[in-house]
Amino acid sequence: MNAEDSSSVTASPDGPSSVTVSPDQVVVRAAPGQTIMSALSTAGFGYRVGCRRGGCGVCKMDVLSGRVEYRTPVAATVLDDTEIAAGTCLSCRAVPVGDVVVRLRNHRLRRLHHLFGP
Repeated sequence: MNAEDSSSVTASPDGPSSVTVSPDQVVVRAAPGQTIMSALSTAGFGYRVGCRRGGCGVCKMDVLSGRVEYRTPVAATVLDDTEIAAGTCLSCRAVPVGDVVVRLRNHRLRRLHHLFGP
């Protein structure tokens, strides 16, 4: 249920994962190794974000079920052990390990409008 310790780096699952976003109940697929933020963006959804590299903490989400991992360590000044134990993740860096359910904090998903392409 909680996010994995930010200091460990493990292999991601072999197949795609589903990411369900509460309270919107939007479900998207995340390719192996793809972050939650990238999966949502690829599916055409956006939400309030900051630096997009794990340095600001604006994109924090709550992991309600499932598990996430980080390919590289996350700075404790951005996401500390207490937050990790409580199930907080940085969506710009968190990679789902299997299916996850996450909750946005103080904002909702919005459908992005593409200027080019379908």
